Amino acid sequence: RIYVVSNGVGEKFTKVYPQYKGKIRLFRNLLNKEEILKKSRTGIGFTDDFEGIRLLTVGRLHYQKGYDIAIEALGRILKDGYRVRWYVIGEGMERVNLEALIKKHGLEEDFILMGKKNNPYPYMAQADIYVQGTRFEGKSIAIEEAQILGKAIAASDCTGNTEQIESGYDGILFPLKVGNLVREL
Repeated sequence: RIYVVSNGVGEKFTKVYPQYKGKIRLFRNLLNKEEILKKSRTGIGFTDDFEGIRLLTVGRLHYQKGYDIAIEALGRILKDGYRVRWYVIGEGMERVNLEALIKKHGLEEDFILMGKKNNPYPYMAQADIYVQGTRFEGKSIAIEEAQILGKAIAASDCTGNTEQIESGYDGILFPLKVGNLVREL
């Protein structure tokens, strides 16, 4: 058997390896809802006294995650006069490039790379909107965690995300382009 986390991943796998189509089985991510809820109530969370809309993304700093698009979108949102701050929990090889892009757009105070956190759940619980603007995704554990915490979710309409969110019902799906992200947030 070959186990995949989403139907979309299974479909893409069988396009490359059609001989294994009969061996594919779906095995969803296992999450402990009670533990996530408990951890969301422990720890500190945000300490910056920001009084506006808090956006949060959790994920490694990688091209796949679309942070370059998020940075540009936040610049437009702020230019339109909204009080918004975007926080990112995670670390990765794109940090230096993202820091330069944040500086280029003058967003040092508003697009915050927080690094890795042992317990991201207090931040997730305190955020107003969880955003997952990825270029591609197998199946996002972070979206499932945000759903457990009852967060409003905006996510790109790539394969894994479309299996997790019914747009207009339990979140919003959008094509991953700056203008679309600005419009949906």
